[in-house]
Amino acid sequence: MTDSTTVERPLGWHLEGPLDYGALVTDDFRVHRSVFTDPKIFEDEMVRIFGGTWVYLLHESEIPEPFDFQTRRVGRRPVIVTRAEDGEIHVLLNRCTHRGTLLCPLETGNQKRFQCAYHGWTFSNSGDLTAITYPDGYREDFAKEAYNLGRAPRVQSYRGFVFCSFNPDVESVEAWMGPARTIFDWAVDRAGGDDHVKMVKASTMEYRGNWKLQNDNNGDMYHVPFTHRSTLTMTRQRHGAGKSLDHFKGDSSPMTVRDLGNGHKMIDQRPSIDSVWERARPIPGRETQAEQLIARIGEQRARQYLEYVGRAGINLILYPNLYVGGNASLLVYEPVAVNRTFVHSYIALLPGAPPEINALRMRFEEDFINIGNRDDNEVFERLAAALGDIPEMPWIDVSRGWRTAGETVEADESLSGRVTYETGIRASYVRWRELMTKAPAMAVGV
Repeated sequence: MTDSTTVERPLGWHLEGPLDYGALVTDDFRVHRSVFTDPKIFEDEMVRIFGGTWVYLLHESEIPEPFDFQTRRVGRRPVIVTRAEDGEIHVLLNRCTHRGTLLCPLETGNQKRFQCAYHGWTFSNSGDLTAITYPDGYREDFAKEAYNLGRAPRVQSYRGFVFCSFNPDVESVEAWMGPARTIFDWAVDRAGGDDHVKMVKASTMEYRGNWKLQNDNNGDMYHVPFTHRSTLTMTRQRHGAGKSLDHFKGDSSPMTVRDLGNGHKMIDQRPSIDSVWERARPIPGRETQAEQLIARIGEQRARQYLEYVGRAGINLILYPNLYVGGNASLLVYEPVAVNRTFVHSYIALLPGAPPEINALRMRFEEDFINIGNRDDNEVFERLAAALGDIPEMPWIDVSRGWRTAGETVEADESLSGRVTYETGIRASYVRWRELMTKAPAMAVGV
């Protein structure tokens, strides 16, 4: 990295002329405010980051049958994720190749073909142009095949989770995950394995701030006793210390945060949690559902199921847009504008599990979304306001724990730090700078 002394600017420095992305994250881990506020940087991120590496789309259980589809966004690119008749999954750019109309306005459905509402051009579920309205109006050598829908050149499903990239030279998903793959597998296995998960959408939340604020926060335990103070206090007063994140003891905690490479990071709470079920906050129906389950299948089997209902255990973040919880619940970040972000929540239901377990999994997901996420969103919007409106203070600091005895290299070559360290956040900005200083990948397969 460039030494920080080479990127100092006078007080109040703002960006003008060509952007030097290598100068916006310094060697001593300060990040320039423009990374969160500049519309030009945001637009380049949509190409260089959301077009240059793997981005999570959906779980295969969301398009289980031939001709099923879901619409999604890769950065801000609208795409249609389809399952063709032969079972193959395609990621098609949701734009008619004639005059550029959004082709499919629906969120989900089952269609063998998509017809443009403007001039009637029709495309197959796999993206081929199958019909041009009034074809006599085109010259004889008109190359219809050149007007198939654009598509992502790389699509890969890993254990039922579908990723795509617009970079044709990107490595495999397994290589991209690196050490994070072991943690991802642990979460999926805990949710029942490849063939026993049905992913359903729980909610969408919006905040007025940059997408990276959510990505940073999911790898940050330093904020918990402050941002969530009212939630923790209320929980302690109503339900006792054992339900209020009192296992978080600051830097004396055995929990850790890890840099897993390629921008991926994780908070590992498992060393401080003997029982996810006993530690979980009370939620509506918690005891009733548990009692019904114990009465039906016995206490031993019921307790095994109950340990898997909550998110607790890990925060795994796969850069740039996916959070995975300990029960395989997901948060998917969707950047809308430099100062506007959607966060979609998904819960992994278990089709073979007792109905009480899936009800509890949904209730636990709703619990933190409706309480903790609102705390976080308030802080994100305060961050966005202050970063955008105070040009005289151009830098933020993410150096906590850097070059201290508390950071160690693990056997899998990941970097581990105390749970309050910004080790994982730094990982994201190392990756941000790497991707933003590369030539953008612009290829679109047809």
